[in-house]
Amino acid sequence: MYTIGDATKKLGMPASTIRFYEKNGLNPNQQRSSDGRRLFTEDDLEWMRFVERLKVSGMPIKEIREYIKLYIEGDATIEERRRIVYERRKAIDEQLEALQLARDFIEYKCWSYDVAAESGSCDVPRNMPHEELPEDIRRIKAKCRINRY
Repeated sequence: MYTIGDATKKLGMPASTIRFYEKNGLNPNQQRSSDGRRLFTEDDLEWMRFVERLKVSGMPIKEIREYIKLYIEGDATIEERRRIVYERRKAIDEQLEALQLARDFIEYKCWSYDVAAESGSCDVPRNMPHEELPEDIRRIKAKCRINRY
């Protein structure tokens, strides 16, 4: 059995997070010693890693709590849990698309400022004819729907 101090070291998360998980019903099988101290098994640590992955995926605490409730109920809830993880994957895919668009925009701005620094004016990349733009920059400008900026 591990203490909360041991658990924080093994998990790489602060004790406050572990306490938060318990307080919010995310660690429903929390054991305690006779004097009230939290005790953890290897399985408890793996469970908290599992919960942390759900949290990092962007799943709201309320939804994690619901997912855990369904998990505890067992195989009768497979389809509900399946729906939850498919929805989470879709949300992550949408976030990745938005981040890629943001990354492309920043790539364009890096190129723009490189050209401006080389030429001494922001007007040079801003007023560059479309056909003179590098192909990747044309693609990014079209994707971001940017004409001048």
